[in-house]
Amino acid sequence: MNAHSVRECLGKARTTSKRGELTRSLNFMIAALKALEGQPAPTDLRGDIRDALADLNADPNFKNIAGSPVAYQPGQERTLLNLFIRLSNAVLNVEDQEEYETALQRKLNLDRCLKDGKKFLQEGKPVEADQCFTDAYKFYKNEFGLFALIAKALMETGEYVRALGHIRQGLKINSRDECLARLAEECTRLRG
Repeated sequence: MNAHSVRECLGKARTTSKRGELTRSLNFMIAALKALEGQPAPTDLRGDIRDALADLNADPNFKNIAGSPVAYQPGQERTLLNLFIRLSNAVLNVEDQEEYETALQRKLNLDRCLKDGKKFLQEGKPVEADQCFTDAYKFYKNEFGLFALIAKALMETGEYVRALGHIRQGLKINSRDECLARLAEECTRLRG
């Protein structure tokens, strides 16, 4: 057991906890408890463990995950380690779920903009359609096919100049895209 390493990890757990970095704080607690190598904490480290736990227990996010305050009993370090591993996994699952929900909402917003744009095109309102298509870029992340979809929708209604603008936008991101290059040639030909 390396007492210096344990103390250092506990200090980092306290610091990250005070900054609201729950995942990092839990990881430092796990590292500190693993550094004990299954042995009970020496008397001089017990106060450091209690201080780190007090800071964690004060974090509202930790309270939500743990449910109740976590207490330390000397000799129960392995139980505490297992608890922190479970809590860390729970936090990671919550973060993954939030990332999924954020991505889903972004894609739904992107689809809504495309749908509204196509609807405006059917109603003969190209300016409003173009605004919806431009709004779709706010939700663009890596859906490169978006540029071709917008260009094709505009070309079907004879809006070749607007379509070329979106094609150029896509070619700025990927100048080697053959589909957009073909659409640009076709759009230029139909426009002339």
